Amino acid sequence: MNISHAYPFIAFAAIAASVVGIVVYLNYKRRTQIAALAASIGLLFSKEGPAQAELEATGLEIFKRGHSRKASNMIKTSASAGQFAFFDYGYTTGGGRNSTAHRLTLALIECSCLAPNFDLKPESFIYKVGEMIGFKDIDLPAFPLFSDKYRLTGADEAAVRMFFNPERAAWFERNLGLRVQGSGKYFVFFKREGHLPVSGWPAFIEEAKIFAAEALK
Repeated sequence: MNISHAYPFIAFAAIAASVVGIVVYLNYKRRTQIAALAASIGLLFSKEGPAQAELEATGLEIFKRGHSRKASNMIKTSASAGQFAFFDYGYTTGGGRNSTAHRLTLALIECSCLAPNFDLKPESFIYKVGEMIGFKDIDLPAFPLFSDKYRLTGADEAAVRMFFNPERAAWFERNLGLRVQGSGKYFVFFKREGHLPVSGWPAFIEEAKIFAAEALK
């Protein structure tokens, strides 16, 4: 190959290596920061998250999405409301040029409260359009703010309605913008897509504990 023709390939390889190096460094930096946070508050840290088979066994829908699923950077703790695991989680949907990587920071809660399979997330314009063409969610007529701000779905509508009793519905009306899935004794709690900045983890840990203590009692 002519040397002049090789320059683009060399440049591309150099750029690719730089990108990989930056990603590796940022992942290492995040891991060390989360480990330091765990040590500072006396909690257990593991660079690996729960095994994927264990996550899928919870029955929670989020752990069945996509492929290339992986959990990492886990902090574990317990409280009177249950057992908590906080970790980064990622999965990919689609393939090739049409693939999309999803990154989340999750709180997995195991407690004595039992729930039907449900998915609760903030209502959005896209979901409202979907409802207009027949994709319905579960509304709670006695709680119009809840029904306006949240999209609630589940296969067993009657059981989901029973679980979202007046006390829980009122709690979610006071705490808007949450994303929660439930299945049996397991719940996953988070706020948005994207890895949560490490500086936001202490508040997130406390929010998850409050959620379990107040909404899952």
